Amino acid sequence: MKTQLKLLSVAALSMLSLTAPYSAHAKTVHVAIDLSGSNPLLAHANFAHVASNYVTEQIAPLKSGDVVRVQTFGARNDPANMLDALYEIDRHKRPKDVGAVIAQYIRSLPTRPNIAQGATNILAFLEFHPGFDCANDDHIVLLTDGLESSSTVNALALAEGKAQLPEPDISLKGCTLTFYGLGAGLPPEIVKNVRKAWQNWAEKAGATFHVVIR
Repeated sequence: MKTQLKLLSVAALSMLSLTAPYSAHAKTVHVAIDLSGSNPLLAHANFAHVASNYVTEQIAPLKSGDVVRVQTFGARNDPANMLDALYEIDRHKRPKDVGAVIAQYIRSLPTRPNIAQGATNILAFLEFHPGFDCANDDHIVLLTDGLESSSTVNALALAEGKAQLPEPDISLKGCTLTFYGLGAGLPPEIVKNVRKAWQNWAEKAGATFHVVIR
């Protein structure tokens, strides 16, 4: 955890720390990085590179006062997932500056040993999150294969289309929810099953749902 925080928040972002509290009524792009072992982002430099490019593209249009929030998720009991970095766009912290540092962090993940976690709690991350402001069009970008593997959902059953996700316990009406890398490296039939499950869940939660399949 100390290595993560230093890498993202201290060394590389010493000039980009957030002025607190950040602006009310601003749009936030939430970058949520899946650190579970099934996510190819952790193992393949090319995947990490294209994922980082996608994130910088989402940050590029932000205006002064808008915010980028970077978090990780995976196993509920892993302290690495306490990472929670906020960066407000202003004349000193331009979108390209913030985007470049976050991209550097994402690209570093395949080089870091023992980072992979043994569970994927996407539902818990979304439903327990205190900071989504869907009234102001927040964009939630999850870098994940979409394979929920938790006490709530069996990943194999979900992949085979034998299990569905539970009813959402959150309203995301007004938010855009993007899964980048859903089903990455998996057979097409599994991709279809997982995409359909999350599409149904997102629609019930009221979110605008996007999928980028790699």
